[in-house]
Amino acid sequence: MRIFNTFVVCLMFSQGYSFTVNQKIRTVLSSALSAQKDSSSSNYSSVDLPSRRGFIEIAGTSIAAATIALKPSPVIASEYSGKVLVLGGTGFVGKEVCQKLTALGVDYIATSRDGRDGTIALDFADSSIDIASKVKDIAKGCTAVISCVGVIGTSEDVKVANKGTGFASNGAKAAGVKNFVYISVAPEVKESVKGVSAFNNYMEGKAFSEDAIKANFGNGYTIIAPTFIYGGDKFGINPPRVADSYGRLVEGLLSSGPLRAAASISPGFIGVALEPPIKVSSVAGAAVAGALGLSQHVLDTYDEINAAAAIL
Repeated sequence: MRIFNTFVVCLMFSQGYSFTVNQKIRTVLSSALSAQKDSSSSNYSSVDLPSRRGFIEIAGTSIAAATIALKPSPVIASEYSGKVLVLGGTGFVGKEVCQKLTALGVDYIATSRDGRDGTIALDFADSSIDIASKVKDIAKGCTAVISCVGVIGTSEDVKVANKGTGFASNGAKAAGVKNFVYISVAPEVKESVKGVSAFNNYMEGKAFSEDAIKANFGNGYTIIAPTFIYGGDKFGINPPRVADSYGRLVEGLLSSGPLRAAASISPGFIGVALEPPIKVSSVAGAAVAGALGLSQHVLDTYDEINAAAAIL
């Protein structure tokens, strides 16, 4: 648990501090800055940079210009006549999703661990519950499901809870649901904690759920995989939370061209820490866009998630 908490603290607070980067990164940043100074444009594409994830347009790329692959004949939110089931509707992301659906006038129902605030009680960490059967019953009449269920920790319950969304996708398919959206975790984060036993159950559960969703909803799924989500007015360790005011400051800093360039070539944890954090309302917006059938299958970069959220 000490290893886990140390990683979370580092992930939260390293986002706001300067990093001592290696000579390779310094050289790249120097070249990028020189290219910007010598050019009338702010485009860094002339700088030849290796990329961890194929991030080609490194600096000067605005969120508004980010390209999103839309499905044919997208449905306008105001004309959407279906109903959405939000799993984990009282959590950090789930509350934002419900607020977004309300603002758009989209009908929805939600679950929570204990049934508070008018939600349906459904505890994903309870191994005695047949999640697939429960979700099949709850999702009847729904056209989309958004799962915001995610439990961080080291116990066996963590694996059970995070596998729950995979079982929920089985039930949703049986209920005739068309679109399934899942809030997962970025590939960089998975890679950076590989081999760290404290995260094994968490990552195993996430991977199981992603595979099940893809198998059940071939052309009707959206997996949103952010690095770090910020929002609200409080800081926390477990689960990790960064307040909105601090998060916006760090997002602005790490969204700059030179730091995006550094993030694209930095290995492991350094690369994750240099990625801009994403506002919880943007993640929620992208989730709703996926539920309405407006976004591509996988949103696993800062730009893709923000662009999907901007659709609405």
